[in-house]
Amino acid sequence: MEARTLISFMRGIIDYAGMYPPANLNLADAFRNYCNYLVSQDEWMISRFVCSLNSFENIFKGGSAALKMVEDFDFGRWISFSILLNQEPKVKDFLISFRKDLEKVKKISEEYPGKVVADTFEFKLPAELNGKFGTHAVKKMLEEINDVLTWSGLLGARIFVEPPIDNNYNSVFRKLAEASADSNHKGSRAGLKLRTGGITQESFPSVEQIASALDACKQNKIPFKATAGLHHPVRHQNENAGLKMHGFFNVFGAGILHFANSLSENELRNIVMDENGSAFGFTNDIFSWNDITADKTMVEKARNEFVISFGSCSFDEPREDLNKMGYEF
Repeated sequence: MEARTLISFMRGIIDYAGMYPPANLNLADAFRNYCNYLVSQDEWMISRFVCSLNSFENIFKGGSAALKMVEDFDFGRWISFSILLNQEPKVKDFLISFRKDLEKVKKISEEYPGKVVADTFEFKLPAELNGKFGTHAVKKMLEEINDVLTWSGLLGARIFVEPPIDNNYNSVFRKLAEASADSNHKGSRAGLKLRTGGITQESFPSVEQIASALDACKQNKIPFKATAGLHHPVRHQNENAGLKMHGFFNVFGAGILHFANSLSENELRNIVMDENGSAFGFTNDIFSWNDITADKTMVEKARNEFVISFGSCSFDEPREDLNKMGYEF
């Protein structure tokens, strides 16, 4: 079964994070996998290599196996990175660290023009700002980040902020989305990053929390990305791990259909929690969940502007599951 809307849905959706749990590969093996994926028949599904700043630097150390892979890579597309920034509890220290990090990233990238790009940065909200979402503090931090990006010549870079998930999640998501939207009006490209899984049940957000994050981002017109836990298309009970895992059809499908139709939170929750794979439909022209639809153009627009990508330590499992469901590319 081949459907053009599924290709639009899946194009560039996976940021490969092979060094992180549960894969936990070393840098050389993870980066080798990524370079191999970039030249595979499914290369169109993969986007960036996710790594820490330290790992990014280690790739380009003289004599490293990873550096040889970069130098030998000549296949007509960029080696793209999403950098996990060093964590600092205080905003002032984070901004100092961020400026230094960007200097290193820019220097390395300029040594490999036309081949290497690091244009996405991810970080957890500094702990100092926890509980301060009702003030201008978050907006001020994002504006200062924008100033640093401008200073570094990387103004077009996208940043994703991961907020804490607690009992006050609805207010936290909305305040962060509002602050991001305000800063974006001044030239930055800030979005919200949601952790959608891990190795314990506590790492998985609830259906309500995912729906809330998607709605906050959509209402404020900021991009959304997810990380962890989305190895499989459809929400299901993982018997081996004893965990209820979210699906990328569910989370990204809900985002696309919300972008196209302005759904209620109840509709969003119903899509996110659905464990029936046959409820999701792909044809050459239409993506649907039950009777809610988005045409191919809207799927592509939603993916480009709204639901951007998800980090996954596996590139194989999503593809294998799609094949098991009868999808061919």
